[in-house]
Formats: sequence, C-alpha cells, structure tokens
Amino acid sequence: MLARLREEEDGFGLIELSMAMVILTIALLVLSASYDSAAVSLQKSGQETTASSLADAQLELYGSLPFASSGLDAATLRGGQNAVASYDSLYVSDEATLNAALEDPTDAADVTIPGCGSSPQCLPVQTVTGADHRSYQLETFIRDVRNQAAISWTVRVVTVIVRDPSTSGSPILDETTTAFDRGP
Repeated sequence: MLARLREEEDGFGLIELSMAMVILTIALLVLSASYDSAAVSLQKSGQETTASSLADAQLELYGSLPFASSGLDAATLRGGQNAVASYDSLYVSDEATLNAALEDPTDAADVTIPGCGSSPQCLPVQTVTGADHRSYQLETFIRDVRNQAAISWTVRVVTVIVRDPSTSGSPILDETTTAFDRGP
C-alpha cells in the first residue's frame, strides 16, 4: 500500500509542474507584449519631446530678432524655383487651416522680407536634425494679427509646426504658437 501511494504522488507532481509551466509561460508572454508596447510608447514620447524642443528653439530664434526682422523670405514663399506652393503641399494645407482660424481674413498673409535669404529664420519649410539624430520638418508661419479691441495694435504671431517626414502622411508632432509685440 505504501508503494501505491508514492506512485500516485509522483503523477500529481508532474501535473502540478506542467500547470506551473503553462502559467509561467503565459505570464512571460504578457510581460514581453507589454515591454514592446512600452518601448514604442517611449520612442514616441521621445520623438514628441524632440519636436517640442525644435519648435521652441525656432520660436526663440524669432524672439531674439528685432520685430522688423521677423519674416519669411518673399521669393521662397511666393515664387522662384523653391516656391513653397510648388514643393510642399502640406505647408499649403496647414496655411489654409491656420487662415480659417483667423478672425480677420486680412491677417491671412505671411509677413515677408524681400531678400531675406535661406537662413533658418527666413525659410517657411526646412528639414532639421533633432537631438535624437532623426530628421524633422519645420513649417513656419508668421502673421501680423490686428487686435480687435478698442485699442488697436498689431502683434506678430509665429506658428511652428513640426512633422515627422519619415512616417507616412507626415503626422504633426508639435504645433506651437506665440505672439511678439512691436514694443515701445
């Protein structure tokens, strides 16, 4: 009788061990799936942080310029061989969206500076490399917007949109807007 009990205990241990291995395997699969999800989330978060940093740097560039020097190159924006309308349909689409949000349609024109050139503060669309060594597309819009209050003055509103050109559809990663006053 003693031998018979031992045989039954051996079989029970094998079933218990098999169930423990199945549960452990399922737990490891769940952990590995969540690890992949976390890695993708961290990558996206890092990319959005880099995009925000690039937009802030572009806005700081405009903040450091005299009011009259904040504008886009007229030839690049509206004509010439590198005209925005001919090479970047996303810019034109974003411009239409921003124009639709304006209270006064006469504010829809971007501020241009003739002969501004190809420096970073003059280009409406530029490709830059972020701290993560990835390429980003910066779109810059500069508008003079009139205050509709009783005291009327103009502020220069700068909007920077950062896109990921390596992803299908070039999704917007960051859109930042600030306004600069002409000052005294």
